[in-house]
Amino acid sequence: MPRIKRSEGGFIAAYIGLYAALSFFLYFYFQLKGLPPFSWKTLAIAWGLGTAFIVVSVIPARWSSPLLYKVHTVLAWISLTGIAFGFYFILISVLFDILLVILPISFPFPFWELFLAALIALLLTYYGYKESMKIRSINIEFPTKKLPEGIERFRILQISDLHLGVLINKKMLQQIMQQIQEENPDVIVSTGDLLDGEIEDIETISEMMLHFNPPYGKFAVTGNHEFYAGIEHALDFTGRAGFEVLRGAIVPVGPISIAGVDDPGGHFILGQTEIDESELLQEADTSRFTLLLKHRPLVHRDAVGKFDLQLSGHVHHGQLFPFMVFTWLFYKHTVGMLDLGKGSWLYVSRGTGTWGPPVRILAFPELTIIDLVSDKKWWTVQESNL
Repeated sequence: MPRIKRSEGGFIAAYIGLYAALSFFLYFYFQLKGLPPFSWKTLAIAWGLGTAFIVVSVIPARWSSPLLYKVHTVLAWISLTGIAFGFYFILISVLFDILLVILPISFPFPFWELFLAALIALLLTYYGYKESMKIRSINIEFPTKKLPEGIERFRILQISDLHLGVLINKKMLQQIMQQIQEENPDVIVSTGDLLDGEIEDIETISEMMLHFNPPYGKFAVTGNHEFYAGIEHALDFTGRAGFEVLRGAIVPVGPISIAGVDDPGGHFILGQTEIDESELLQEADTSRFTLLLKHRPLVHRDAVGKFDLQLSGHVHHGQLFPFMVFTWLFYKHTVGMLDLGKGSWLYVSRGTGTWGPPVRILAFPELTIIDLVSDKKWWTVQESNL
């Protein structure tokens, strides 16, 4: 049996809590609909088995046997996609109940709405899984007068929220790296949550990410999951993958400057001092294009005007409909480009991977390609592979 590390406790608790909420809701919901009630003993046994199922599948594989590793991976896929299925089954069942109050409909067999809700939830989960595997390229042309003479275009590629771990595996990463190579960027940036936890075969994964090295290098900032996974482990992996991690630093990168700050998770989890990015950006050469990397789409009011473009991620555009509504309650801007004024802009990525269920509904994953172009009066966005 794999040993559970302290850094994984939060993930396991979150999944168990969500599973418990789904289980108890279904128990009382079925009773309300007059289905044969399950006893509390039956519910406790089912919840206990489900909990063990989740614990084994969520923690990273540490099995020496290839067969046990495959079983572990299958359990992870089933349990996490099952959470998405359960959520949509409950949502659709409740919507059907509301609809039946408004428009009474009778069918020749009992509880037809539950069977239909289960079918729709299954189809949605399958669609969301397929959607999560289709990473789209978002091409942005960003005009600037700060490119030096002789450089008409400088290409930045952003990945965000890849969440390498149990489910985002070598096959998925190979597809991502192939897409990155086809885009041929000048520099690659990662805006946090590059990994979820401990990675099986870390040497192979890091070598895969080293396969493509753009002319001006790769730069990253920490996300909250780097601190959940263990910051030393996360920094070691990110370095092996060829990224320079910017933790309250600003560096010249070819014709531009790139600044990066840690996620606030470092303050809440480790108690480390937060970097004031407005003070950090005072060191920036205002004649150069300044790119700010920051995991969460939060804008420091005093920093506006001191950078040209902030790249962020974190919210996954909600990942599962209708959670984008809730992310909007916490963040002013959750996807795409926003003019902040004073010459500063914010772009928020939908994220490249998934957290939790490998499912995305109305929130496709993306690679963001930003072409800085010399002296144009507007920027345009073109979405490819829609």
